[in-house]
Amino acid sequence: MRILVTGGAGFVGSHYVRTMLAQGYPGYERADVTVLDKLSYAGNAE
Repeated sequence: MRILVTGGAGFVGSHYVRTMLAQGYPGYERADVTVLDKLSYAGNAE
């Protein structure tokens, strides 16, 4: 199974992915997870 998470660098998305990778959701143990995020002004270090 392949899963694409958009907005994965944000608060909700990052917690969702961390829980998924920690086997917090049954059935996703062998999933390939890809995280996609635009990293707009909120992710800018300047």
